[in-house]
Amino acid sequence: MIRRRATLAALAAMLPATARAQAAWPAKPIRLIVPYGPGGSADQVARLYAERLSVALGQQIIVEDKPGASGGVGAQMVATSAPDGYTFLLAPTAIMAITPGVRKTPYNPDDLVAVCRLSTPILTVTITNALGAKTWQEFVALAKQNPGKFWFGSSGLGTITHLTGEVLTRAAGIQMQHTPYKTIVDATGDIFDGRIQMVFDPSFAPYAKSGKVRMVLTDGPARLADFPDVPTAREVGLDLKGFRDRSWFGLFAPKGLSPDIAKRVSDEVARIAAEPSMKEKLLLVAQYAHHQSTAQFAQQVADDKAFFANLIKELDIKLE
Repeated sequence: MIRRRATLAALAAMLPATARAQAAWPAKPIRLIVPYGPGGSADQVARLYAERLSVALGQQIIVEDKPGASGGVGAQMVATSAPDGYTFLLAPTAIMAITPGVRKTPYNPDDLVAVCRLSTPILTVTITNALGAKTWQEFVALAKQNPGKFWFGSSGLGTITHLTGEVLTRAAGIQMQHTPYKTIVDATGDIFDGRIQMVFDPSFAPYAKSGKVRMVLTDGPARLADFPDVPTAREVGLDLKGFRDRSWFGLFAPKGLSPDIAKRVSDEVARIAAEPSMKEKLLLVAQYAHHQSTAQFAQQVADDKAFFANLIKELDIKLE
Protein backbone atom coordinates (compact mmCIF):
# COMPACT_ATOMS: atom_id res chain seq x y z
CA MET A 1 0.00 0.00 0.00
CA ILE A 2 2.85 2.37 0.89
CA ARG A 3 4.55 1.60 -2.43
CA ARG A 4 1.27 2.24 -4.31
CA ARG A 5 0.84 5.63 -2.64
CA ALA A 6 4.42 6.55 -3.41
CA THR A 7 3.92 5.60 -7.05
CA LEU A 8 0.77 7.74 -7.31
CA ALA A 9 2.52 10.67 -5.68
CA ALA A 10 5.41 10.34 -8.12
CA LEU A 11 3.04 10.28 -11.07
CA ALA A 12 1.24 13.37 -9.78
CA ALA A 13 4.54 15.18 -9.43
CA MET A 14 5.32 14.41 -13.06
CA LEU A 15 2.17 16.18 -14.28
CA PRO A 16 2.73 19.64 -15.77
CA ALA A 17 2.00 22.47 -13.38
CA THR A 18 -0.72 23.80 -15.68
CA ALA A 19 -2.54 20.47 -15.63
CA ARG A 20 -2.47 20.34 -11.82
CA ALA A 21 -3.70 23.94 -11.64
CA GLN A 22 -6.56 23.29 -14.07
CA ALA A 23 -7.60 20.20 -12.11
CA ALA A 24 -8.01 22.36 -9.01
CA TRP A 25 -9.69 25.25 -10.82
CA PRO A 26 -10.90 27.57 -9.45
CA ALA A 27 -8.50 27.91 -6.54
CA LYS A 28 -8.74 31.69 -6.14
CA PRO A 29 -11.05 34.63 -7.03
CA ILE A 30 -11.79 35.25 -10.72
CA ARG A 31 -11.74 38.66 -12.42
CA LEU A 32 -14.59 39.56 -14.76
CA ILE A 33 -13.63 42.60 -16.82
CA VAL A 34 -16.42 44.86 -18.08
CA PRO A 35 -15.01 47.16 -20.80
CA TYR A 36 -17.46 49.97 -20.00
CA GLY A 37 -18.33 52.15 -17.03
CA PRO A 38 -20.52 51.21 -14.06
CA GLY A 39 -24.29 51.37 -14.34
CA GLY A 40 -24.67 50.43 -18.01
CA SER A 41 -26.19 47.26 -19.42
CA ALA A 42 -22.86 45.38 -19.55
CA ASP A 43 -22.16 46.16 -15.90
CA GLN A 44 -25.67 45.13 -14.88
CA VAL A 45 -25.46 41.77 -16.66
CA ALA A 46 -21.96 41.13 -15.31
CA ARG A 47 -23.01 41.67 -11.70
CA LEU A 48 -26.09 39.48 -11.97
CA TYR A 49 -24.11 36.55 -13.36
CA ALA A 50 -21.11 37.17 -11.09
CA GLU A 51 -23.29 36.80 -8.00
CA ARG A 52 -24.65 33.42 -9.11
CA LEU A 53 -21.38 32.11 -10.59
CA SER A 54 -19.54 32.91 -7.37
CA VAL A 55 -21.84 30.48 -5.59
CA ALA A 56 -21.71 27.86 -8.34
CA LEU A 57 -17.92 27.88 -8.65
CA GLY A 58 -17.11 28.34 -4.99
CA GLN A 59 -14.89 31.36 -5.65
CA GLN A 60 -15.72 35.06 -5.78
CA ILE A 61 -16.20 36.61 -9.21
CA ILE A 62 -14.86 40.15 -8.97
CA VAL A 63 -16.40 42.55 -11.51
CA GLU A 64 -14.00 45.28 -12.65
CA ASP A 65 -15.22 48.13 -14.89
CA LYS A 66 -12.47 49.22 -17.31
CA PRO A 67 -13.93 51.78 -19.76
CA GLY A 68 -12.05 53.45 -22.58
CA ALA A 69 -11.52 53.30 -26.35
CA SER A 70 -15.11 52.08 -26.97
CA GLY A 71 -14.40 48.96 -24.94
CA GLY A 72 -10.88 48.48 -26.28
CA VAL A 73 -9.08 49.11 -23.00
CA GLY A 74 -10.86 46.31 -21.14
CA ALA A 75 -10.67 43.95 -24.10
CA GLN A 76 -6.91 44.45 -24.36
CA MET A 77 -6.48 43.72 -20.66
CA VAL A 78 -8.10 40.33 -21.06
CA ALA A 79 -6.53 39.53 -24.45
CA THR A 80 -3.06 39.96 -22.92
CA SER A 81 -3.82 38.08 -19.69
CA ALA A 82 -2.74 34.52 -18.92
CA PRO A 83 -5.22 31.90 -20.19
CA ASP A 84 -5.46 30.31 -16.76
CA GLY A 85 -9.19 30.73 -16.16
CA TYR A 86 -8.85 33.64 -13.74
CA THR A 87 -9.59 36.51 -16.13
CA PHE A 88 -12.70 36.76 -18.31
CA LEU A 89 -14.23 39.49 -20.45
CA LEU A 90 -17.90 40.32 -20.64
CA ALA A 91 -18.26 41.72 -24.15
CA PRO A 92 -21.12 42.93 -26.35
CA THR A 93 -21.46 42.35 -30.08
CA ALA A 94 -19.47 45.45 -30.98
CA ILE A 95 -16.16 44.42 -29.44
CA MET A 96 -15.94 41.02 -31.11
CA ALA A 97 -18.15 41.22 -34.21
CA ILE A 98 -18.32 44.84 -35.39
CA THR A 99 -15.41 47.11 -34.54
CA PRO A 100 -12.47 44.80 -35.46
CA GLY A 101 -13.79 44.51 -38.99
CA VAL A 102 -13.81 48.23 -39.73
CA ARG A 103 -10.99 49.89 -37.81
CA LYS A 104 -7.81 49.22 -35.89
CA THR A 105 -8.37 48.29 -32.26
CA PRO A 106 -6.00 48.26 -29.27
CA TYR A 107 -6.70 44.54 -28.88
CA ASN A 108 -6.39 41.60 -31.23
CA PRO A 109 -9.76 39.78 -31.34
CA ASP A 110 -7.94 36.60 -32.33
CA ASP A 111 -6.38 36.63 -28.85
CA LEU A 112 -9.83 36.15 -27.32
CA VAL A 113 -11.98 33.01 -27.48
CA ALA A 114 -15.72 32.61 -26.98
CA VAL A 115 -16.82 30.87 -23.79
CA CYS A 116 -20.61 31.23 -23.86
CA ARG A 117 -23.47 33.66 -24.46
CA LEU A 118 -25.17 35.23 -21.45
CA SER A 119 -28.08 37.34 -22.66
CA THR A 120 -29.84 39.18 -25.47
CA PRO A 121 -30.51 42.87 -24.81
CA ILE A 122 -34.04 44.03 -25.49
CA LEU A 123 -33.66 46.83 -28.00
CA THR A 124 -35.57 49.86 -26.79
CA VAL A 125 -35.98 53.27 -28.42
CA THR A 126 -36.18 55.97 -25.77
CA ILE A 127 -36.73 59.69 -26.36
CA THR A 128 -36.40 62.81 -24.24
CA ASN A 129 -39.46 64.28 -22.56
CA ALA A 130 -38.29 67.74 -23.63
CA LEU A 131 -39.82 67.27 -27.08
CA GLY A 132 -43.30 66.58 -25.78
CA ALA A 133 -43.72 63.64 -28.19
CA LYS A 134 -45.74 60.75 -26.78
CA THR A 135 -45.42 58.16 -29.52
CA TRP A 136 -42.96 56.96 -32.16
CA GLN A 137 -45.11 58.51 -34.89
CA GLU A 138 -45.10 61.89 -33.14
CA PHE A 139 -41.33 61.75 -32.77
CA VAL A 140 -40.83 60.91 -36.46
CA ALA A 141 -43.07 63.84 -37.44
CA LEU A 142 -40.99 66.22 -35.33
CA ALA A 143 -37.72 64.84 -36.70
CA LYS A 144 -38.92 65.32 -40.26
CA GLN A 145 -39.76 68.93 -39.45
CA ASN A 146 -36.20 69.41 -38.13
CA PRO A 147 -33.90 67.44 -40.47
CA GLY A 148 -30.38 67.08 -39.10
CA LYS A 149 -31.19 69.00 -35.91
CA PHE A 150 -31.91 66.01 -33.64
CA TRP A 151 -29.21 63.84 -32.08
CA PHE A 152 -29.08 60.24 -30.94
CA GLY A 153 -26.59 59.02 -28.36
CA SER A 154 -24.64 55.76 -28.29
CA SER A 155 -22.04 54.02 -26.15
CA GLY A 156 -19.40 54.65 -28.83
CA LEU A 157 -18.52 54.40 -32.51
CA GLY A 158 -19.28 50.99 -33.95
CA THR A 159 -21.36 49.81 -31.00
CA ILE A 160 -24.69 48.09 -31.49
CA THR A 161 -26.43 51.24 -30.24
CA HIS A 162 -24.61 53.33 -32.86
CA LEU A 163 -25.57 50.98 -35.70
CA THR A 164 -29.12 50.77 -34.37
CA GLY A 165 -29.39 54.54 -34.72
CA GLU A 166 -28.08 54.48 -38.27
CA VAL A 167 -30.42 51.67 -39.34
CA LEU A 168 -33.44 53.03 -37.48
CA THR A 169 -33.21 56.60 -38.78
CA ARG A 170 -32.78 55.46 -42.37
CA ALA A 171 -35.66 52.99 -42.10
CA ALA A 172 -37.86 55.78 -40.70
CA GLY A 173 -36.76 58.31 -43.33
CA ILE A 174 -35.41 60.82 -40.82
CA GLN A 175 -32.04 62.59 -40.54
CA MET A 176 -30.32 62.65 -37.16
CA GLN A 177 -26.77 63.24 -36.00
CA HIS A 178 -24.78 60.87 -33.82
CA THR A 179 -23.17 61.60 -30.45
CA PRO A 180 -20.88 58.81 -29.20
CA TYR A 181 -20.26 58.72 -25.45
CA LYS A 182 -17.47 57.07 -23.51
CA THR A 183 -20.18 55.11 -21.69
CA ILE A 184 -23.92 55.18 -22.24
CA VAL A 185 -24.38 56.34 -18.65
CA ASP A 186 -22.73 59.61 -19.70
CA ALA A 187 -25.73 60.28 -21.95
CA THR A 188 -28.20 60.24 -19.06
CA GLY A 189 -28.10 63.94 -18.20
CA ASP A 190 -28.17 64.96 -21.86
CA ILE A 191 -31.33 63.05 -22.70
CA PHE A 192 -33.00 64.17 -19.47
CA ASP A 193 -32.31 67.79 -20.41
CA GLY A 194 -33.08 67.40 -24.13
CA ARG A 195 -29.55 68.07 -25.42
CA ILE A 196 -29.90 64.77 -27.28
CA GLN A 197 -33.24 63.39 -28.33
CA MET A 198 -32.90 59.61 -28.51
CA VAL A 199 -30.99 56.62 -27.08
CA PHE A 200 -31.27 52.86 -27.63
CA ASP A 201 -29.60 51.25 -24.64
CA PRO A 202 -31.92 48.98 -22.58
CA SER A 203 -30.43 50.38 -19.35
CA PHE A 204 -32.79 53.35 -19.83
CA ALA A 205 -35.87 51.17 -19.32
CA PRO A 206 -36.06 51.94 -15.57
CA TYR A 207 -36.00 55.66 -16.38
CA ALA A 208 -38.87 55.10 -18.79
CA LYS A 209 -40.83 53.33 -16.06
CA SER A 210 -40.28 56.26 -13.70
CA GLY A 211 -41.32 58.79 -16.37
CA LYS A 212 -37.95 60.53 -16.72
CA VAL A 213 -37.82 59.58 -20.42
CA ARG A 214 -40.32 57.98 -22.77
CA MET A 215 -39.97 54.59 -24.45
CA VAL A 216 -41.65 54.68 -27.85
CA LEU A 217 -40.47 51.49 -29.61
CA THR A 218 -38.98 48.05 -28.96
CA ASP A 219 -37.56 45.41 -31.27
CA GLY A 220 -38.69 41.93 -30.34
CA PRO A 221 -41.24 39.26 -31.16
CA ALA A 222 -43.84 40.86 -28.87
CA ARG A 223 -44.48 43.91 -26.73
CA LEU A 224 -42.82 44.07 -23.32
CA ALA A 225 -44.99 43.18 -20.34
CA ASP A 226 -43.81 46.28 -18.47
CA PHE A 227 -44.58 48.52 -21.46
CA PRO A 228 -47.75 47.08 -23.02
CA ASP A 229 -48.55 50.30 -24.87
CA VAL A 230 -45.16 50.50 -26.62
CA PRO A 231 -45.28 48.93 -30.12
CA THR A 232 -42.62 46.77 -31.70
CA ALA A 233 -40.63 47.90 -34.71
CA ARG A 234 -42.50 45.38 -36.83
CA GLU A 235 -45.85 46.85 -35.76
CA VAL A 236 -44.88 50.29 -37.05
CA GLY A 237 -43.44 48.89 -40.28
CA LEU A 238 -39.71 49.19 -39.56
CA ASP A 239 -37.08 46.65 -40.59
CA LEU A 240 -34.22 46.74 -38.07
CA LYS A 241 -32.17 44.08 -39.85
CA GLY A 242 -32.61 41.39 -37.21
CA PHE A 243 -30.67 43.31 -34.58
CA ARG A 244 -32.38 41.61 -31.65
CA ASP A 245 -30.83 38.19 -32.25
CA ARG A 246 -27.45 39.69 -33.20
CA SER A 247 -27.20 41.84 -30.09
CA TRP A 248 -25.67 39.90 -27.21
CA PHE A 249 -23.51 39.88 -24.14
CA GLY A 250 -21.11 36.98 -23.85
CA LEU A 251 -18.11 35.69 -21.96
CA PHE A 252 -14.69 35.59 -23.60
CA ALA A 253 -11.28 34.50 -22.32
CA PRO A 254 -7.65 34.76 -23.41
CA LYS A 255 -6.73 32.40 -26.23
CA GLY A 256 -5.43 29.11 -24.86
CA LEU A 257 -8.04 28.68 -22.14
CA SER A 258 -8.52 25.04 -21.20
CA PRO A 259 -11.59 23.56 -22.95
CA ASP A 260 -12.50 21.91 -19.65
CA ILE A 261 -12.66 25.29 -17.90
CA ALA A 262 -14.66 26.80 -20.76
CA LYS A 263 -17.14 23.89 -20.56
CA ARG A 264 -17.43 24.19 -16.79
CA VAL A 265 -18.25 27.90 -17.02
CA SER A 266 -20.66 27.40 -19.92
CA ASP A 267 -22.47 24.58 -18.13
CA GLU A 268 -22.87 26.67 -14.97
CA VAL A 269 -24.15 29.64 -17.00
CA ALA A 270 -26.67 27.38 -18.74
CA ARG A 271 -28.07 26.28 -15.38
CA ILE A 272 -28.17 29.83 -14.03
CA ALA A 273 -29.81 31.25 -17.18
CA ALA A 274 -32.56 28.63 -16.93
CA GLU A 275 -33.55 29.67 -13.39
CA PRO A 276 -36.87 31.59 -13.31
CA SER A 277 -35.44 34.03 -10.75
CA MET A 278 -32.49 34.83 -13.03
CA LYS A 279 -34.78 35.36 -16.00
CA GLU A 280 -36.83 37.79 -13.92
CA LYS A 281 -33.76 39.71 -12.75
CA LEU A 282 -32.45 40.03 -16.30
CA LEU A 283 -35.83 41.27 -17.54
CA LEU A 284 -35.67 44.03 -14.94
CA VAL A 285 -32.57 45.35 -16.77
CA ALA A 286 -34.14 44.74 -20.21
CA GLN A 287 -32.31 41.51 -21.04
CA TYR A 288 -33.48 38.06 -22.11
CA ALA A 289 -31.57 35.17 -20.54
CA HIS A 290 -29.97 33.48 -23.55
CA HIS A 291 -27.30 30.82 -23.17
CA GLN A 292 -25.27 29.44 -26.06
CA SER A 293 -22.54 26.85 -25.56
CA THR A 294 -18.92 27.52 -26.49
CA ALA A 295 -19.29 26.03 -29.98
CA GLN A 296 -22.68 27.65 -30.63
CA PHE A 297 -21.50 31.05 -29.45
CA ALA A 298 -18.27 30.90 -31.45
CA GLN A 299 -20.37 30.26 -34.57
CA GLN A 300 -22.71 33.13 -33.66
CA VAL A 301 -19.76 35.51 -33.38
CA ALA A 302 -18.40 34.39 -36.76
CA ASP A 303 -21.80 34.79 -38.44
CA ASP A 304 -22.28 38.24 -36.91
CA LYS A 305 -18.87 39.42 -38.11
CA ALA A 306 -19.92 38.71 -41.69
CA PHE A 307 -23.39 40.22 -41.18
CA PHE A 308 -22.16 43.53 -39.78
CA ALA A 309 -19.33 43.86 -42.30
CA ASN A 310 -21.92 43.64 -45.07
CA LEU A 311 -24.34 45.97 -43.28
CA ILE A 312 -21.73 48.68 -42.71
CA LYS A 313 -20.70 48.50 -46.36
CA GLU A 314 -24.31 48.52 -47.57
CA LEU A 315 -25.24 51.58 -45.51
CA ASP A 316 -21.86 53.31 -46.01
CA ILE A 317 -21.48 53.89 -42.28
CA LYS A 318 -18.26 55.63 -41.32
CA LEU A 319 -16.68 54.37 -38.09
CA GLU A 320 -13.48 56.41 -38.15
